Amino acid sequence: MCASNVLIYAPVMAGASILCATDLTSAGPRVVDLAVAAAKAFGVRVDLVHVLDDSDSWWPESSEFEAATAAAKEDSTRQEADLEIELQKERARCVATGVECDAFVVRGRPWRVIPELAEERGAFLITVGPYGASGPRSFDSKGVTELVLGSTAQRVIRAADRPVFVATGDAPIPDGLQGTKWFVGTDFSESALAAVSWAKRAAARVGGELHIANVVIPAGGEEKPDEERTWRQVLRDQGKLEAGKKLAEYIEQYAPNAQAHQVVSPEYPSHAMCNAAKMVDADVMVVGTHRQGVLGRLLVGSTASRCIRIAPVPVLMVPEQAP
Repeated sequence: MCASNVLIYAPVMAGASILCATDLTSAGPRVVDLAVAAAKAFGVRVDLVHVLDDSDSWWPESSEFEAATAAAKEDSTRQEADLEIELQKERARCVATGVECDAFVVRGRPWRVIPELAEERGAFLITVGPYGASGPRSFDSKGVTELVLGSTAQRVIRAADRPVFVATGDAPIPDGLQGTKWFVGTDFSESALAAVSWAKRAAARVGGELHIANVVIPAGGEEKPDEERTWRQVLRDQGKLEAGKKLAEYIEQYAPNAQAHQVVSPEYPSHAMCNAAKMVDADVMVVGTHRQGVLGRLLVGSTASRCIRIAPVPVLMVPEQAP
């Protein structure tokens, strides 16, 4: 059984949960809404957590700073109590939807603590926001506006050994994800297969649709006879035909009920996939991630990273190797 199969069946196991990490900023409610929708879809509880970053909580022990240290500790304790109050408000909102929910504030480095808590709490899925307290920022890339992904989200995706649901986009999240359209881009790699396998079972569970797309570069010179085209144009045209055949065979083997989309575009694959997702009015994008380079866990493929920055809907990042 592949890793993605194990993960999708995890929700029916006793004690499974979704770990929802919220920073309690303006982006927080959407993260919680996504976690609640997923919890309803899979019949699990939500573990709602806020991580109070303690990276600057070291204070000198010298007697001359005793008063200042005491004041700083008191302020930190008061801040934690205030955060606990706000978090309990979010918990009450979860419970009001009929979803079982635990909530707690913990101290530590968020990007390190969140994956550890997911392991400890038996969470098969993590939900995070795309940006933090500084709010959304963006830049233009080839005419496309890309979101500047928050450092915590980036690091959690890199460190987590289980799927991470990023609450990108701004469209309302369907209740319980019922009847939703799941859009997966594939390059026929093992990481893409993990994403397809996960999305297939998720779509089936919520009575939704599965769409699978493969991006190819336009050949060019289609209006000319073959003898007048460049060798590159001829090869790309042949590659397009072979890729279309491979996509059909791929879907027949791994997801017979999925709808196939061959996307012909000169853009980045991530841009092309997001545009295709918009065309089919997708509710969720699913992207397979793989580790690159000698640092292994520290790097994620550029297509996966860019998808999160421009996706119009929530993006589920599925690691190629997951427990």
